[in-house]
Amino acid sequence: MRILLHPGFHKTGTSSLQRGLETLADRLAPDLRFLLTADVMEAARAARRYAAKPGAARLTQFSEALNRSLEAAALEGVPALLISAEDLAGPMPGTRGITSYDTAPALVLAATTTLATRFGAAARITVLCTTRSAQDWQRSVWYQCLRGQRLTDDFETYRPKLSRAAQLDNVVSAITEHVGRAAHVVACPIETCGAAPLGPLGVALDLLDISNDGLPSLRAHNVQPDGAAQELLALNRSGLADTELAQAKRDVVRTYRTMATRTRP
Repeated sequence: MRILLHPGFHKTGTSSLQRGLETLADRLAPDLRFLLTADVMEAARAARRYAAKPGAARLTQFSEALNRSLEAAALEGVPALLISAEDLAGPMPGTRGITSYDTAPALVLAATTTLATRFGAAARITVLCTTRSAQDWQRSVWYQCLRGQRLTDDFETYRPKLSRAAQLDNVVSAITEHVGRAAHVVACPIETCGAAPLGPLGVALDLLDISNDGLPSLRAHNVQPDGAAQELLALNRSGLADTELAQAKRDVVRTYRTMATRTRP
């Protein structure tokens, strides 16, 4: 069995890969089964709890939750499995008081060990880490936090808070060292694969030895629109009540998405 675990990172094309899987599900079956965040939600929550307060008991709870998700998915006889859920590496830095991916190596090792135990030593397990240049990643996280929080820092004030987390290549190296022979770890910068017809999904299919011949091109998802961040920042700095603020921010995001849809070729 060929297994690809894609635990993120956040803001590195994960939405594009996941939406691509959903769009092409019928075309990829029966060669591929995939599980997304909703399919491993209990494990994702356990990973977030572990990241907030690491400990052996919480790591065990994560492994057990992931195993239950695998059991519920009834995957026996499936030739290839792709699991894409960025919260399996912990919550996005900048949220929940998390400022790094320091717990990601332990979580990825626990996940690969769980997969090997369930599917046997003959299973070929690969870990795909999509990455992004530090400043672009920091800016994307900043935008996401502007949307979801009452963040009032401008980008240059906020970015140092993510300086450790933004070194994604270092996190990949730590994961590779931690996982050892349990899995093969591959890093793919979104700057390299993002412009390809299938985006990061094309890399995932290649790693699973699944042909992409005849598959249609996919568009990128969850792209930060130009100008939206400054409008969201201004709203966060305003005196709007929380309910009004939330609605105003939804309106801004909706407007920019509509504009992008109208101008898309």
